[in-house]
Amino acid sequence: MFVKKSTLLLFLLLASVALPAQKSDRYLKKMRQEGYTLYFLVPTGFKAKADKMELEADFTFQYREGAPESVDMRFSVFSRSPVKQIDRLAILWDGKRGASPGTAELLFIQKEKKNWHSRFSTAIPFSVLMQMIQASFFVVIEIEQGGKSVPFASGKDWKKASEVLGEILSVELR
Repeated sequence: MFVKKSTLLLFLLLASVALPAQKSDRYLKKMRQEGYTLYFLVPTGFKAKADKMELEADFTFQYREGAPESVDMRFSVFSRSPVKQIDRLAILWDGKRGASPGTAELLFIQKEKKNWHSRFSTAIPFSVLMQMIQASFFVVIEIEQGGKSVPFASGKDWKKASEVLGEILSVELR
């Protein structure tokens, strides 16, 4: 009986230690390099409900002894017609305009079944990424193309990811 209880207690203790690590691995990858650590925030989806489009963004930056100045934001737009260019890009959080990185560089366009996959890259200030992560409400990434503005709202995935990332990055990046 004592062995069963001890084994169960040990299993529960190991599971409670392993869960936070597994949870953070779903949202953040780190690679130690010579002189810095490369951080990769795993892609998270944002949806434009009216246009049936989806935007999936990921973020990469190098951390040395202090916070980086900028972050590489790469994002994919999945849509029924190809998105060849973005005239303006804006990031909003907590219901107000947060940042306007400007335009984004097209990396590639490819056809995937019925949808198009357009991949873009831009740089945003590190402070913008942290404000997005710490936003108490929701985050919207808005693109404008050909005079039409399309807002992509964050969902449950971003909320879960930002909660975990906020805790980790606030401790690791001092």
